[in-house]
Amino acid sequence: MYGSKIHLRMFADRLEIFTPGPLANTMTVESLAMRQASRNETIASLLARCPVQRTPGVVVTTRKTPLDRRGEGVPLILRSSEELSGVRPLYATIDESELILTIHAASALNREGTPNTRG
Repeated sequence: MYGSKIHLRMFADRLEIFTPGPLANTMTVESLAMRQASRNETIASLLARCPVQRTPGVVVTTRKTPLDRRGEGVPLILRSSEELSGVRPLYATIDESELILTIHAASALNREGTPNTRG
C-alpha cells in the first residue's frame, strides 16, 4: 500500500510487526510457511545483502545473509523464534488489509545462551 509504513511495537515479552497491505493472491496466514511471495521487495532485497553477524557463544550458521534463498523467510522465522522462546510466532491479519507478526521474547535462560528445552 503506497505511502503506508511498517510499525514495530516492542514490549518486554514480545515484538509486534505491523505491515500494511493484504496477503498476496490467495495466501492465508495458515499457508504462509508453505508458499512464497515477497510482500516488501525493499526488505527482501536488504535481507539478501545484509551479512549475518557472528556472535561469540551463539550457534554458527552457514547462512551468509538473513535471506539466502527466496521462500525460506517464514519457515525460518517460525523455527528460529520458537527455538529461542519456546513459543511459536503468530501471524494474523486485521481486516485483510494488514499483516501482524508477533514474535515472543527469548526466555531469560535463552538470553544467557542456553538452548530452550520444552517439556
